[in-house]
Amino acid sequence: MTVDTMNLQRATVTGTGLCFDAMDGLSRALRDGCFLLALPAGFDPGPGITLCREFHHAPDGGPATTRAYRGFKDVPGVYFDREHFQTEHVLIDGPRRTRYFPRELLAMADQMGDLTLLVLREAMTELGIAPALWSEITGGAVDGLGTHWFAANHYRPERAKPGCAPHKDTGFVTVLYNEEPGLEAFVDGAWMPVDPVPGHFVVNFGGAFELLTASLGRPVRAILHQVRQCAPVPGAADRFSFAAFANPPATGDLYQVSGNGSAAPVRSSEDFLREFNAQTWSDRHADFGIAKAIGASGGGTS
Repeated sequence: MTVDTMNLQRATVTGTGLCFDAMDGLSRALRDGCFLLALPAGFDPGPGITLCREFHHAPDGGPATTRAYRGFKDVPGVYFDREHFQTEHVLIDGPRRTRYFPRELLAMADQMGDLTLLVLREAMTELGIAPALWSEITGGAVDGLGTHWFAANHYRPERAKPGCAPHKDTGFVTVLYNEEPGLEAFVDGAWMPVDPVPGHFVVNFGGAFELLTASLGRPVRAILHQVRQCAPVPGAADRFSFAAFANPPATGDLYQVSGNGSAAPVRSSEDFLREFNAQTWSDRHADFGIAKAIGASGGGTS
């Protein structure tokens, strides 16, 4: 069942942080689990769109100008075929982006990664979490450590399967670019469309942030979301999306802040990620984000 589309809070990036249209917009966004963020001036989504259109093709096909965006199926630990869903994706951390991405794509991914950290800092400030705790409780993610995934998603409409699994993202903040409908959030017992708004990212909060703030008077909501099955449309391009994620490291602990302002570890990152992988995808990538060959903590796809 679906109902009317979500009415999300809207924000823009300013020289000092985020500015929401409503005075209590950030507080409401934390409660909703997501909000809309206007693309910053000068942001060009073109490299991300090209990657989504090309990564699943062989490197020797198509024009030479997009060759650097193809052939990712042959890169171990970077390409993932979600066999029970329409989605296939590139999911790649910072060091591997430096190795495999062309310069303009790397710059775009870095811009989006910077936005995840801006949102994370603004949210912790809004919640009254002492800045002296930020580095410890995020596993260094707020300082650019942890794991900063970038995902490029391609949906294969010829597969008669759901678009992607219902899930909460595992990290702190996700910044998503999409242009086609299909994303849905579970709100008040029903799946509600989160339709794209031209010129805006969808920003959502993840499970590590929900856990971190669970004991506060205003806990962050990690929104449960999915992509519904994409129907084939003759002559139309396949659905795509791409996203940046700010996540804690895979090793170590996840923290929770108490009402008195102190913080303590409450769960290992590895256990958290194994549970996510088992419940969400039920495929051969059970160690995703945990295995040393891959690197750090897992993300999601929308």
